[in-house]
Amino acid sequence: MVTAVAALEGQMRQAQAQLNDWTTCVSSGTTKGQAAIQKLSGEVSADKEQIARALQAQSGQSPTTSAAPTRPGRVDVWA
Repeated sequence: MVTAVAALEGQMRQAQAQLNDWTTCVSSGTTKGQAAIQKLSGEVSADKEQIARALQAQSGQSPTTSAAPTRPGRVDVWA
């Protein structure tokens, strides 16, 4: 289970780095840029949820999920 979490964290770091590149890129405002940003944001969010579930399963707690997905540049006021 620990190696699965480590692998997920590696995936998440890689997707986050790519996301950071796209959000600061000149073409971030283009259709292609927005699609890439959305895709990478989804990957980061999915990885975070999988990590949380894995850690909660490891500790024996039931997983909790966010009711609404967060978007880059926005603050989740319900958290």
